[in-house]
Amino acid sequence: MTLTKKILIGISSIIILLIGFLFWLFFEIANENKGDEIFYNIEIPENLKFEKPVLYLSNRQIDSLRNLKVEQEKILVIGNGYSGYDFYMWHKPSEKGELYIKAYELTKNIQLSEWKLSNRTKNKISELSNEYKFYEGRTVIDEGTFDNFYPTRFELWFKSDSSGIEKKLTEKNYVIDGWDR
Repeated sequence: MTLTKKILIGISSIIILLIGFLFWLFFEIANENKGDEIFYNIEIPENLKFEKPVLYLSNRQIDSLRNLKVEQEKILVIGNGYSGYDFYMWHKPSEKGELYIKAYELTKNIQLSEWKLSNRTKNKISELSNEYKFYEGRTVIDEGTFDNFYPTRFELWFKSDSSGIEKKLTEKNYVIDGWDR
């Protein structure tokens, strides 16, 4: 085989690899948010009450939440799809276990960011009290995209250390957007 043929074969191989890479890149970009399409243009039910989360709180406002006296379990969601969501929770710890958030898109009841949300908002309850205590967590919601808002139900859950039983404590409806990956 001559040197010219070897060079031509090498150049042809590089061109074929480059074309293959470009096809792969095109399909990756085209399919990047394929699963998120179901969260676009969802009608927000008029018969239910929703809040849109406040974008952020100052340190002073967060401190005032820590001192807030509540009479029942409560969830407060702050943030957006771009910067993520902060979750503030109040719970009266009467037994040891774990406190965490679950979320569902309301019209189709699709659970959102199941592992990420429950693990990043998880608070270990090891001290018991007769008063409501303040807990917090932070994460992003993967489903959806910036500025495409959809109705979501956030639920506060408790899992007992002794029995392993999960129990929903309260819920609150918001309209949220997701995080572009």
